[in-house]
Amino acid sequence: MSAVAEATGWYVFGVVASPAPMPAGVVAEGSLAALVEPVSLAEFGREALVERLNDREWLETHARAHQDVLQAACAAAPVVPLRFGTIFDDLEDVRAMLRSRRHELEAALEYVRGRVEIGVKAWVAPASAEARRPAAPVTGRAYLEQRLGARVQAEEASAALAEVARAAHERLLACSVEAVANRPQPRELTGRDEPMILNGAYLVDDADAFRAEVAALAAGCAARGIDFEVTGPWPPYNFVGDGVAP
Repeated sequence: MSAVAEATGWYVFGVVASPAPMPAGVVAEGSLAALVEPVSLAEFGREALVERLNDREWLETHARAHQDVLQAACAAAPVVPLRFGTIFDDLEDVRAMLRSRRHELEAALEYVRGRVEIGVKAWVAPASAEARRPAAPVTGRAYLEQRLGARVQAEEASAALAEVARAAHERLLACSVEAVANRPQPRELTGRDEPMILNGAYLVDDADAFRAEVAALAAGCAARGIDFEVTGPWPPYNFVGDGVAP
C-alpha cells in the first residue's frame, strides 16, 4: 500500500516586483511576484498553526526564518512584507491574491523604493538604590508624608521621561519619511534591567544621515542616563503590507 502524500500548502513571506531578482521560491502574476515556500499543512494548517503559536521555541525559530527571507529580499529589491503565518492552499490562490491586491501592492512597492526601516529604542538607566533611599521616618505621619512624596517624585520622573521620549521621536520624525512610536517592550521581552522609554520605527531615505542624527540625540541625552539603540535596516514592516515589526 502506498503512503498517503502529505498535504502541502504555500507559505508567503512577502511581495516584490516581477521579474523578481530571486533565483527560486517565487510565483509571479503580472507585475508582481510572491516569495513562497512549500510547507506541511500538518504543521502550518490553520488549526495546527494556532497551537504552534503557543510554542515559544517553535515560534522563535520560524519567525527568525521569516525575517531572514524578507531581509535577504529587501537587500535585493523593494519588498512588501506579509504577516508571519500567511498560508495558501495552492499556488493559484497565491496568484489570485496578487491579482486582487495588485493596485495596493504596486503602490506600496513604489512607496518604499529606495527606503528602509530603521528601529530606535531608548533605555533609561535606573537611579541607584542608595541615591533614592530617604532617611528612615521617625513618626507615623512622617512615614505617610515620605510615601506621598516618593509617589509624587516618581510620577514627576515618569512624566519627564515621557516628554524626553516624545521629543526624541518628534526629532527623528523630522528626518524621516514616516514614523511609528510602538509601545515600549517590557523587561521580559528585552532581557534588560533598564526600562525602555522609546520603541520607534522610522522609514528613511538616507540611513547614514539618520544614524548620525540618532548619535547626536544620544550625545545630548547621555547625561540623563538615557541610552539609544539603533537596529536595522529592516524590511518596512511598520509601513506597508501585513508585516509585523521585529
